[in-house]
Amino acid sequence: MLTKVLQITLVLAAIGGAAVGGAAVAGAATSHSGKPPPGLRNMPAPGTAAHENHEQAVTGTAAEKARAAAVKAAGGGTAGDVTTDYFGHGYEVTVTKSDGSTVEIHLDSSFNVMAGPGGCGGGPPPSGSGA
Repeated sequence: MLTKVLQITLVLAAIGGAAVGGAAVAGAATSHSGKPPPGLRNMPAPGTAAHENHEQAVTGTAAEKARAAAVKAAGGGTAGDVTTDYFGHGYEVTVTKSDGSTVEIHLDSSFNVMAGPGGCGGGPPPSGSGA
């Protein structure tokens, strides 16, 4: 009889633990204030003079690597000037595609794409870009 009681207790404990764990995961996935992270709250909006003036021109090997990564991410085109991102931890490159449209590619400090074409939250990368 004790074995049966122990089995039932263990089953109930496992179910209770799974329910609490599932609720914690669901809460973590959905609990946010809708506000940007603290570091972004005081950042001027992209495209404004205050934001753009904070970015610095990038030249040399770093610029060459950033241009190559941006063109690849955009699926082809011609890369323009390279600047640091607002925080100075990555790069921003505008790529002009063959149809004349432009996309802004954001790269981290290792030249990995941080956002798809269009910048932060931009559309998905073109097919075959590997990004």
